Order: sequence, then structure tokens, then C-alpha cells
Amino acid sequence: MQKYNKEGAARPLYSSAPKNLPAELPASPRPLPGSPLLWGGAAIISYPLAWYYTKYVLMGAMRGPAYTVFTCLFLLAVELFSRALGRKGSRETWFWGACWLAQSLALSVYGLHEDVLQLWQMLAWHLSAVYFVLCRTGMQAAGKANAMVVIDVLAGVFVLPWTGFFLRLRALWTGARTCLKGRVRSRRRIWEALAGVVLALVLAWYAAAQLAVADETFGKMVEGLLHPLCWQWDGVELLYLICSIPVGMWLFGLVGSGLRRSAPPLTEAEFYRGLSRVPRLPAVTANLAVGALCGVYALFFGVQCGEFAAALGAPLPLAAVEASRFAVDGFWELCRVLVLDFGVLGALHFLSPAPVDRPGRRRGLLTLFCAFGLGFVGLAAAKLGVYIRLWGLTPRRVISAWCLAVLGLAAVLALVRLWRRLPAVRIWVLAAAVSFCVLCAVDVEKICVMDHLARVQAGTAAELDWNLLDECLSGRPDLVHSVQDIAMDLTAEQRQDLESYFGIWY
Repeated sequence: MQKYNKEGAARPLYSSAPKNLPAELPASPRPLPGSPLLWGGAAIISYPLAWYYTKYVLMGAMRGPAYTVFTCLFLLAVELFSRALGRKGSRETWFWGACWLAQSLALSVYGLHEDVLQLWQMLAWHLSAVYFVLCRTGMQAAGKANAMVVIDVLAGVFVLPWTGFFLRLRALWTGARTCLKGRVRSRRRIWEALAGVVLALVLAWYAAAQLAVADETFGKMVEGLLHPLCWQWDGVELLYLICSIPVGMWLFGLVGSGLRRSAPPLTEAEFYRGLSRVPRLPAVTANLAVGALCGVYALFFGVQCGEFAAALGAPLPLAAVEASRFAVDGFWELCRVLVLDFGVLGALHFLSPAPVDRPGRRRGLLTLFCAFGLGFVGLAAAKLGVYIRLWGLTPRRVISAWCLAVLGLAAVLALVRLWRRLPAVRIWVLAAAVSFCVLCAVDVEKICVMDHLARVQAGTAAELDWNLLDECLSGRPDLVHSVQDIAMDLTAEQRQDLESYFGIWY
């Protein structure tokens, strides 16, 4: 029997009446981890660091020890800040710190190398610093250097510093507010500690300045620390001070954003999770693309066989001009083709539905593809070797040899990776970093000058290359004495030309 409610009886509400929800409050910024006084102190320390970098490194007011001094101070500041917050870095932290310090020492000893190498030096110097911060703050996407290294560099150059660009102002504000709210005794201790630090710096600076005059060797050692403290107010100094403000905000944003976060902006798992939503590359399309490239490469090597044999003296040796043309033509194009091959392998690794090392016909095709890459490395090395044998060493040819060696290592690792599971990208990144540090630590200019003078003495070079000498000896008076010692074996006319050259420029 169905039961009906009587008239006027309470009835259940099947839908709740609309309610006026309170307006959402704006989300407050996430509090900074650790003590606000610690963040405020770190923000204050960033001001002199940024000023020193702006004036003596970025603007180049003092080359030489400026790179090493800033590197040591920055390494120490980041390490102390991270330890105070209890942050543990990755195992690669001190590897990248050592690489950065080695590059700084090379810059302090030899200065910037000439030609295109100086651009590579400055780029690698800054990227090494950024990557050290990523390692120390635990902001690597995979916790180590692997295929995510490009993501790490983008995060370190753009994401972290610019998202935390105003973090230094916030750290100063929170630190000052906490200090003012603290007890009088605590504030007194803070001011006493600051006064002690300032007094210690002034006394140490005065004593070091006096001892620098007393001993020349000691003066050279502390020159990089004493010279910045000799402040002279003028328009240029004011410009350095103004420019250092945004530079310091960028540097503090890089370090502070890394220490404020508990995870990288993009982790390796998140990257592959997002990549799984991207349409997969069909196997037929990939095989056709790789097969077409292999066909073009086979045709190219077939055409090059005759020229390559002629360059080595069979069946008829080429003249010097023809050999030079063979060596120069297409060297950098071969390097670009190698970079294209690595791009194709990377696309297959990230977009292919199946692993590239899965047994089958496809792995055989990729093995042939990588073998052609090794062939390009060998051909480019032969071209560069012929050119160096004909015309000798120059700084640009040295950096070309390094680039080719790095690309050759990548080609070998790519081929091995198809048949054996190993961290190929990680090995390549670490090896490239170490080899570049070694390249920076080598006196490239001296090697090139000595090689050229040896060729002149042996009669291989017809005359002195003044462009090479001017490029390598510029700003290097220490090389002049070495050149003068070797020049005793030159002809009287060549020695006279060198003496005239040294008299004009030095």
C-alpha cells in the first residue's frame, strides 16, 4: 500500500537551494623554506656577488683572476645556502663544479682564446655554472645528466631565474620584517654579528694591502680581491652598480627558485607521461625515412671514393691546390649531416612506439644508418687532416678537430647503444664536458705558433703568416719570448721581420 504525505506535511528537498558562497580569497604566496633571516642574508650577499660579476666578468673591467675569484665565491655561497636549508644535491654536483672551476682557471691563466673558441668558452662557462646550480639544488629532471639535459638547460636558463626574478625582493622583505618583529636581544646579536663581519673585512683588507706592497708574490695572489675594493665613484661605477641589480635578481632567482622548489619544473616521468599523449611515429614512415637517407648516403660515398683515393695519392696525387679544395669543401656540411642523423635518432627514440634497440630488421637498418655516420666522421677527419698537413694548425682548426672528435664519440655511442643497453647520452655529455675543459686548459695559441714556425724552418711554409701571428700573439706578451728563442733558427730576413713586428705591436 502506497503512503501519501498529508497536505502541509514536511517534504524532503530533492535539490538544495542555491547558496551564496563566500568570495575566494587570493592565494597567499607559498612560504619560503627555512628561516626568513637566512633568505634575507642570502639576498644581501647576492648584491656584492652580482656587482663583482657585472664589473669584472661581464663588462671585462679586469680579466685574469676575476673568473676564478667569482667562481670560488659563488660556489661557496651556493654550497652554504644549500647546506643551511638541508638540501642534498645530486652526485654530479662536484663534477660540474670542478668543470666550471677548471674553465675559470684556464680563463685566468690564458684569458679568452682567439677566434670562435672564445665564444664557445663564454657559453660553456655560463652553462657550467647554471648546471652546477641545478645539480646542487636537485633540480635536474632525471637527477643526473642524460637525455633530459636539454630540458635541464632550458629550466636553468629561463624557467627558474625568470619565475623567481623578484624572489630577492621578497626575501629581503620577509627577512627585514622578521628581524623587526624579533626580540631586542636577537636584533642586537644580529647587528653585532654584522658589525663584526664588516670590521673583519676592513681589517683583513688593510692588512692584505700592506703585505701586498711588502711582497710582490703575495700581492699578485691577492690582487683579484684587493682591486675590487678600491672603489672610485664616477659615472662608470654607477653604471656597473645599476646593471648589477637585475643581474643579481636573475642569479638569486636561479638559486632561490631551485631551493624553494621540492621538485624540478619538469621531471623525467612527467616528460615521458606527456610525451605518451603525442601521436606515435608509424614504423613504416620511420623505416622509409631512414632507408631514403641510407640510399643518399650510399650514393654519396660512392662518388667520394674516387676523390678520397686521389687525395691520398692513388692513382695520381692531387696538386696542393686541388688537395686543399678537397679538404675544405664540405667539411662543415658533413658535420651538419651528422647533427641531422642524431636528430633523426632522437626523434625515433622519443616518438617511436617500439624501442629502437628491439631485435629485428629495423635495428639492422639503424645499424647501417649509424655506420654511415661513422663514415662521415672518417671522411671529415680525412679532410681536416689533409688541410692541416698542407697549411698547419690554427685555433679554428683546433676547435674543428675537437668538434669532430665529440661528434665521432656520439656516433660510436649511438652505434653501440643499438646492441647494448648503456647510458650513451650521459657518457657523451660527461666526456664532452671534460674534453672541453682540457681544450680550454691547453695553450692553443702557443701550439699553433710553434707549429707554424717549425713549418717555416722546415720549408713547408713559404713565408711567415702574419695574420696567424697577430691572432695568436695579441695580448700574450709571454709568447713573444718563446717566439724569439725559436726565431734564432730562421733566416736573417725572417728574424728582422719578426723584430720589426714585435717593435710595432709590443
